[in-house]
Amino acid sequence: MPPPNQTPDHHALVAAKLSSPRLAPYLTATQDNVRQALRLYQWNIEVSGAVYECLHRFEVILRNALDEQLCRWNKTQRDRRNGRQHSSDWLVDPARLLVRLAGDDIHKAVRRARTARRGARNPPGHPDILAQLSFGTWRFLLPDNDPGRQLLWNKALAAAFPKLAGTPGELVDHVDHIYKLRNRVAHLEPLLNAGMVADRFGRMRTVLLAIDPALETWFVSRQRVTATLGAKP
Repeated sequence: MPPPNQTPDHHALVAAKLSSPRLAPYLTATQDNVRQALRLYQWNIEVSGAVYECLHRFEVILRNALDEQLCRWNKTQRDRRNGRQHSSDWLVDPARLLVRLAGDDIHKAVRRARTARRGARNPPGHPDILAQLSFGTWRFLLPDNDPGRQLLWNKALAAAFPKLAGTPGELVDHVDHIYKLRNRVAHLEPLLNAGMVADRFGRMRTVLLAIDPALETWFVSRQRVTATLGAKP
């Protein structure tokens, strides 16, 4: 006799609680085999966790690389109204271009940082605000047809990728695909296309290589994505 958690009745109960819309992609992939669909659902959770670990490392490295260059650039800028030199803290004292490109994101991050530090004696500083910025902030500071973003790339952000082998457009494409993967993981969407996941993992490696090959080596040495993809039922 199979264990209680391996019977068809148990599988049907779990499937019902997960809901038909949630389980539908997994049933489709397994020709409506409920037991196999639940195994695939569990694997999807595992691969999502492995991907999220990589995204965590990737986002922090990307964020810090861009933040370093933005700090350097911001302190070279002067306020057009009074000629005052801006500080290096582009999150507290952003130059005009950064206000236009990321002002809303900065304001939201400041509010979140204040909430997170409620009761603290001092107002949130640069590290507090930086931690509250979303991946989207970094994605949409990269160059496109906007002259301001292109200027920021040329004067500041290109220096964050000293080992860049491809074009800026290719780099943006890599980051955009990674950004969309992050959104899928955050919304608990299926990652059943193992080839897509492997592609996005490769894109993360490419971007990290452009920042510093040593970081890419560390990143790869800690990842579980490859093994988890290989264990797909």
